[in-house]
Amino acid sequence: MKVKPVWPPPPAKGRIIWQQEIKDFSDYRVRQGFWQRLGQLLAGRRKVQMVKPYGVYADDQGRFFVLDSGIHRIFMLDRSAGTFRIIPAGDETPLLSPVDLTGDEQGAIYITDSQQGKIFRYRLDDGQLTEFHTVSLQRPTGIAYSSRYKQLYVADTLAQQVVVLGLDGQERFHFGSRGQGPGQFNAPSAISINRRGELLVTDALNSRVQVFSADGHFLAQFGRPGDTTGTFAKPKGIAADSDGNIYVCDALFDAVQIFDRHGRLLLAFGESGSRPGQFWMPAGIFIDKSDIIYVADTYNRRIQIFRYLKKEK
Repeated sequence: MKVKPVWPPPPAKGRIIWQQEIKDFSDYRVRQGFWQRLGQLLAGRRKVQMVKPYGVYADDQGRFFVLDSGIHRIFMLDRSAGTFRIIPAGDETPLLSPVDLTGDEQGAIYITDSQQGKIFRYRLDDGQLTEFHTVSLQRPTGIAYSSRYKQLYVADTLAQQVVVLGLDGQERFHFGSRGQGPGQFNAPSAISINRRGELLVTDALNSRVQVFSADGHFLAQFGRPGDTTGTFAKPKGIAADSDGNIYVCDALFDAVQIFDRHGRLLLAFGESGSRPGQFWMPAGIFIDKSDIIYVADTYNRRIQIFRYLKKEK
């Protein structure tokens, strides 16, 4: 039996352990009857495989979503029900350049499309994919949902701001402008919300992470450009675990760096390659309530799954 990779390596106490990889969706033992139908969509392939996984999201009902920007669709696995779905189904899709996704507690999935400057909403109950927002966006990329405030946070990369929407699609407020100062951005690209309800934003071309309150007030920042651990070269996806530690994918380092809530480097895991725990342009990352870590390993065409091992109290 192969030993699963763990970070830091022994004899140190492990904090991150590799669980599995998903390259095609037969890994989840979905009922065989689905493959015949889905194979017609994806050029007759016997296995439904990812092309360019970029965004990833998991809800509290055991459903797991992968946004594949290569085929402009979302894969959905319902692990508890053992069912599989492609969103949207059929030969046509209104999605041109999907980047990220999130979901609310009512069973709706929200998808950013950077090329169209739009957000789409997919309802799991009726299978309808429709345009969602009523505001003008220039290049929406990262998106996150706050269940506490029932609102969506959208990184508008070209407008250099974060736009906050209610579930009616109306803008509630926005914040940010071009610059290098606190609360300013140079290509905000990924967004996550920690357990405190604070907003984490990857400020990509400023090579930093900024932290905001739920109402958009600047709280903190950390990071600087560089090519060593603890700095950022090409930061992308961002997420937080149950202890408030902040995870940032770096697509140039091919690694995930972990910082505490004050921005101090704790650990980095991953390196260039295709073996378990190695990456080739990690883009999206999501951490669920059980501290399961999902990473979109984009050019390796797979999702890698890890677990955060909490310290014993």
